[in-house]
Amino acid sequence: MKTKIAFGLLLGSLLFPTMLFADIVYQGKRVQEWPEEARPTFTGSKASASSSGLARAVATQTKGHYAAPKGKIYSLTLLVDFSDKAAPVTVSEVEEWLNKEGFNRDGCNGSVRDYYLDVSNGQLDLTNEVYGWYRAKHPKSWYESLPGYTGSDSLMKEVFAYFDSQVDFSRYDNDKDGTTEAINIVYAGEGQTWGQGLWPHSGWSNERRDGVKLTHHQMTDMPGKFSIYVFVHESGHMIFGWPDLYWYGDYCTMGNRANDWNPVAINDFFRADQGWIPFIDITSDDVSFETTKPGEFCYRYKNPNRPNQEGLVWSYVRNTGRNKVLAGSGLLMQHYDFSIEGNSAADKLGLRIVHASAAGKSSDNPGDQWPSPGSTANTFFKSGSYPEFSDDAYPAIRWYNGSTTGLKITDIGTPGETLTFCIGGNCPEPVSSSSTPASSSSVAELTVQKIALDVTLPLDNNYAYVTLDLKGSEVAQILGIKQNEFGDKATFYGVEPDGTLNSRTTGEGTGHWFDSDGKIVAWDPNGTSIVFSNVDLATMTTKIGHMPNKVSAGETYVVKQAVVYGNKQVTFEITITIGGKTTVISNLEKSRHGKPGSRIFNVLGKPVGQRSASGEMPDLPKGRYVEIGK
Repeated sequence: MKTKIAFGLLLGSLLFPTMLFADIVYQGKRVQEWPEEARPTFTGSKASASSSGLARAVATQTKGHYAAPKGKIYSLTLLVDFSDKAAPVTVSEVEEWLNKEGFNRDGCNGSVRDYYLDVSNGQLDLTNEVYGWYRAKHPKSWYESLPGYTGSDSLMKEVFAYFDSQVDFSRYDNDKDGTTEAINIVYAGEGQTWGQGLWPHSGWSNERRDGVKLTHHQMTDMPGKFSIYVFVHESGHMIFGWPDLYWYGDYCTMGNRANDWNPVAINDFFRADQGWIPFIDITSDDVSFETTKPGEFCYRYKNPNRPNQEGLVWSYVRNTGRNKVLAGSGLLMQHYDFSIEGNSAADKLGLRIVHASAAGKSSDNPGDQWPSPGSTANTFFKSGSYPEFSDDAYPAIRWYNGSTTGLKITDIGTPGETLTFCIGGNCPEPVSSSSTPASSSSVAELTVQKIALDVTLPLDNNYAYVTLDLKGSEVAQILGIKQNEFGDKATFYGVEPDGTLNSRTTGEGTGHWFDSDGKIVAWDPNGTSIVFSNVDLATMTTKIGHMPNKVSAGETYVVKQAVVYGNKQVTFEITITIGGKTTVISNLEKSRHGKPGSRIFNVLGKPVGQRSASGEMPDLPKGRYVEIGK
């Protein structure tokens, strides 16, 4: 966590706690980024995002530089207060702060969960389960007065030990690799002294409970007024392993602390690395006229001599929504080099902004970087003063070994709903694109075979899903290819109610959101999106779920998706029925008796049994469960 201050203050003795930044703390020492041996990992597969009509193929992103969880991720939050600082809010208020759709207390633009759903295009659902409040053994002042982070380490061990009897820590190992992904400690009151005591940070422990390692955790203060920046920022360290972006500016929440209540989005380079938006790979031979929406694509130009380490990336950033605090709009370019550790000097950074206003200069202006001014309108490339980028126009922008890049971007348009630009120079006239990949006549020539599927979906307000088998062996026989060839040979589509194929994916990976009529729509909690179907072609299964608070028991929806190979098409027509009432079980003993035949699911949405004919609960380990009425 950082805020804008004069750099001289960092070197001097006038260090004010409310103006300073949080840390990553590894084995008791502050570090700028996790060392190699401590970087968060996630063993789940990361699907590639899809194009929506570009002439160029979207790069397949199979392995990123950072941990890349997908879907619903369960996170644990433990609350602690003190004899000299009592809990300022209730447990239910904290649950809303972290999870409630549209949370707006004290000016917050949504909950922590809303933030990550927004920046991930609905592909990451970070859901926090909250326990507390626990009264610490010592006053808050005792922990704050200890040297370094020994006070927070002491409190961390104390909190873990206290909640061990109530919490099954293994449920927060979402990918079942033996290590939890997200454990948060929220304490009453403000952090007092930077680099000491309980100052907010993402930390490391050697704790092991319920058969899993509790390595990464984060600690956030709760002064009584709600804001989401600190929790969001520290989660970036803890879950994904993103570093602090010093000398970077307001252009990412891992950079400056630009706004506590509506934090800036994660930068598009990190988003593309996660697979939340597509990478579009560019070479020096490409000539193309492009039209893009804000945050839709991340264009990447790799250093051909160091393609796995260094490159330039750019995307359209507009100062609306999560980026409202930014001073301008246009193409935002970044220079990355993963061989550089840390991000704490203005000359060479692991990730830096390429300022449009740096044209013709021998070096970039350190004043354009953190800590001041945060963001400027002249950072962005756009029609007018900064309509192009090339080695001739930007002699200061070179690969870090001093060689020229060979990249040329011209004719950058005026920011609006979309932004246009030319790659390579001498672009052809723009050609309009369509989400339908084939004309109606070519679609008519396909041999279409339908597979009808039915699924009962639990009524749930946390995007719980049911996994449905898509009959891969049958599909392979129809298409005339092997099942393990679907990902390479077959093309995946959504199917509109009129039978039109739609190549635009709007869900997680190869998935879609649908409205009540089965039309493909974008994820929008306040819009028409109702149900989703996220297909995994490798396993030929799909995850079916619904938007919270938009469906009722007994309702039925029909959605369609398809795979095409050659002139053969298999359409999956999925009838989704919303099941009965859903109840969260947090105390097994008190819920021992209930409605006979009700099904029981764990917090990951997997069935674990059902009540007996007499209504008895099956024998289950401690933890939280979901019960769906028969």
